Amino acid sequence: MNKSPITDLTRKHIALLLVLPAAICVIVFVVLPLLAMGAFSFSTRLPDGSIDFSPSLANWHRVLGDAFYWNILARTIIFAAMSTLIVAVLAYPAAYWLVLQPKSRRPLLIMLMLIPSWISYVVRTMSWIPVLGRGGVVNDLLMNIGLIQQPLPLLYNDFSVYIGMVQFLLPLMMLNIFLGLSSIEENILSAAQTLGASGWRTFWSISFPLALPALGAGCVLCFILSTGAYITPLLLGGPDGSYISELIYDEIIGQQNWPLGATLANILVILLICLLSAYMYFAGTKHLLRGRH
Repeated sequence: MNKSPITDLTRKHIALLLVLPAAICVIVFVVLPLLAMGAFSFSTRLPDGSIDFSPSLANWHRVLGDAFYWNILARTIIFAAMSTLIVAVLAYPAAYWLVLQPKSRRPLLIMLMLIPSWISYVVRTMSWIPVLGRGGVVNDLLMNIGLIQQPLPLLYNDFSVYIGMVQFLLPLMMLNIFLGLSSIEENILSAAQTLGASGWRTFWSISFPLALPALGAGCVLCFILSTGAYITPLLLGGPDGSYISELIYDEIIGQQNWPLGATLANILVILLICLLSAYMYFAGTKHLLRGRH
């Protein structure tokens, strides 16, 4: 039977009504703040603390022409990339092991994996202070068994920041990889083994390539969260290094310099948009190429 035009029109209206609340939220809470931040980046902070909204590129010239801001941005990118790499290396074997478990046991294991996320992120981050401190659990244990004579500097440096960031990102990466691996048909793996492929050959030739989209999505998510991390560097980081999120906070809240802080935030947003666009382009291209074979 042919669908009537009225029915099609009604369905379109229903679809628009279903999308409308989400679209309004995106516009109000994402698009408008980004536009406001963009407008602030072209304004100027006057000596008396007021804001002159006359269009100006002074903030952009200051940020792009100063090596200090480039160093902070490079430090942030390296931190995000290394955190993502560490999390990916740790999460993939764990997620692969989880997929190999009986289906009846998986819900309990997934719940155990996500239980740390039920605790406040701030509390979880601060819990590393009594663990990594000079008189903390790790140093006390190493000194008691005689491996070290003096406490190790495990806290308030890059090491502790990486530890805090990895523990936050690990469940997210594991969940992404687990969903990708669990979507692989078991018949494909069984067929490969029937044809004589070893376990490693099956993993590298079938399981790993098919899980790459999930791994890539998890890496993008972790990288974005790492670049914007503020609590972890603030609570666990040292005075010798800072990241762009701390710099943005200091400029806007500490110095009340909204134009400069907005400029730094815009640069970070542009960087992340370029990264996400590149990932979507290459992932989409590979998907299209696979579809032609």
